[in-house]
Amino acid sequence: MKKKGVALDLKESLVHIYTLALGAIYVALLFYAIKKYGFDYSSIDFYLFFLFSLFFEFIPVRFQTFFENKFDEKYKEHDLYLSAGLIVSVLSAIHLNISNALIIPFLVFLVLRSNVLFSKNYYYFIFNVSSIGILVFLSFKVYNVFPNVVKNSLILSSFVVALISIFYFVLNLSFVLTFLTLVYRRFSKDVIFKLIGEGRLTNLFSTSINTFIVYILYKFIGISAIPVSFFTIIGIQLGNYYATKYRQAKLDLLTALAKSLEEKDSYTYGHGENVAKISVAIAKELGIQDKELNLIEIAGLLHDVGKIGIPDFIVTKTGKLTRDEYEIMKEHPKKGYEILSQITEFKDTVAKWVLHHHERWDGKGYPEGISGEEIPLESRILMIADVYHALTSDRPYREAWSKEQAIGFIKDNAGIMFDPKIVNIFLKLIEGGSI
Repeated sequence: MKKKGVALDLKESLVHIYTLALGAIYVALLFYAIKKYGFDYSSIDFYLFFLFSLFFEFIPVRFQTFFENKFDEKYKEHDLYLSAGLIVSVLSAIHLNISNALIIPFLVFLVLRSNVLFSKNYYYFIFNVSSIGILVFLSFKVYNVFPNVVKNSLILSSFVVALISIFYFVLNLSFVLTFLTLVYRRFSKDVIFKLIGEGRLTNLFSTSINTFIVYILYKFIGISAIPVSFFTIIGIQLGNYYATKYRQAKLDLLTALAKSLEEKDSYTYGHGENVAKISVAIAKELGIQDKELNLIEIAGLLHDVGKIGIPDFIVTKTGKLTRDEYEIMKEHPKKGYEILSQITEFKDTVAKWVLHHHERWDGKGYPEGISGEEIPLESRILMIADVYHALTSDRPYREAWSKEQAIGFIKDNAGIMFDPKIVNIFLKLIEGGSI
């Protein structure tokens, strides 16, 4: 226990060391800039840029929003920002005295996030201020590498600004990725996805391109170009927000439909939740990452949603199905695919897994009769979870099997109905009490 504690303290201290190192660089750059360029207290544009930065910080991309799931409850309330204020930061580096531009991130976060500075999570404040400040200084330096170009050619200077924006964007992501890797004590594809996935990379990149456009406007209409870009960013954020809400509404509707189907038949009530739980446990043991675990959970919940398209007298029949009725029932994976593929993100994932969750390892399943590893891994997981929970649940035509009987059936059908590898994982989890 003691060794684990020491390791944990070491990893936590790395976060502080990294953050304080960035803070020291930022302070050094600030003092260097003040000494070399002075500080202009009388600049009206400085105060305007400060106000613009405040406004932009009200519409940040909050990384913690995307880390709500299961990484580490200890960090659940922490705030980490990648602000939409890239535009203001880059333009302030170009337009203002660099000393003035460097102090703006500190003043903005002092106004908006002073509670973080004076809390045990102070290093979040230092990280946000320092990373932005360092990037502002680097933007200033890059812009002034070719002074004649930026002064004499609008086209060339615009491209320089576009490159600076992309450079700012990539380096900022690098700072944040390093920080998150240290905070969550892991580096994985899942961390990267949560940083740049689900449209966030596109959103942030579009902000970089927007900086290029705003710079051109700035050259023609002056500082009023910044408020124009502010409303553009709000539009982008609102568009993303409502797109996410729309997708979630469709998912909620499908979940409600699946639950209503279960409620028609008391024997299958809670079946989806149990299949989802067992499937996620198996998937975790197989090393599947968090984003896909979430999709597997959804597939488990909705694996029988296609039964909505099957006549009620067949779905709720208390006796054994006739051959014709069984053939109709076998259509439910296809109908489930048709329903779930209406959600774009599910077409090649959840919908496909549901389509194949009744395929057998020996190729004698349905609807397509594929076999072995032709069957998606996630479908093979769903099948064993589905069969186990069905066998151990009461049905109108039979009583629930005992746990031992169900395990025996699954063992006997390894390599026939089920993927032998998944059977071994399943048995391990059963023996360990995880299922």
